[in-house]
Amino acid sequence: MPKKPLVSIYLPTRNRSRLLPNAIGSVLQQTWDNLELIVVDDASDDSTPEILQQYSEKSRIKVIRNQDPAGAAASRNLAVGIASGEFVTGIDDDDLFMPERIEMLVRAFTDGISGTCSNDRMVYDQRELIWKKRSLISSSDLLFYNQVGNQLLTRRDYFSGSGGFDESLPSAQDYDLWIRIAQNYGPVKTVPHTLQVVNMKQDETRITLSEDKITGYRACFEKHKQKMSPEQIQYQRYRLALAEGRNPSWNELISSVPASLWFKEIKRKLFF
Repeated sequence: MPKKPLVSIYLPTRNRSRLLPNAIGSVLQQTWDNLELIVVDDASDDSTPEILQQYSEKSRIKVIRNQDPAGAAASRNLAVGIASGEFVTGIDDDDLFMPERIEMLVRAFTDGISGTCSNDRMVYDQRELIWKKRSLISSSDLLFYNQVGNQLLTRRDYFSGSGGFDESLPSAQDYDLWIRIAQNYGPVKTVPHTLQVVNMKQDETRITLSEDKITGYRACFEKHKQKMSPEQIQYQRYRLALAEGRNPSWNELISSVPASLWFKEIKRKLFF
């Protein structure tokens, strides 16, 4: 790659002053130096504004503040709207990037794909695991479940050409957008390295409320259901049952889950 393209990274935040500096620090430590970080403070009423003031003189960081809470999707769209990068991606305010993440994702980007992602280290209250993803994730794969995760590096014109994040969804806006981007521009390529740490702990206050997650997931399912095969619809309904706190029977697992995903769901039922 003869010239390093600019990468714009969006970071929405609300009342996460304890964790936010770690997320910002992980971006500033990237080996890919041609980047800009756009932080959108979604009307925080803790010490977040004071913390962000410390970064105001750094040329690679732009800070925007919403006077009233607008939500994660609107904040991300706002950031991408002022982004200058050829590529865009995001980071959540409680997650961390490994230093090589942006460099590896950009260098893996080729013609014929819509974006790149990586394996993730998922940190729960009592355990950690590595989420190893498919090497190539098609739009059909995504209609079973969100196999990309919470972040995707894509071209800024692919982002805008797919309509950005749907602000009418209370959650699952990332999943919804990945489906649209993959359908419009091709599959997502996974870099076979663990390049992001994702905080899944339950004791943290989040920009998206837990009750909104189920509502948003269901709304995303209804939005894309007409594109799904009967097998995909069955599996989506099974996952909705899990999200709602129900414990489907073994018979429901066997009848609703594709055989290729039995091991995944059996392991979840036994150990999670």
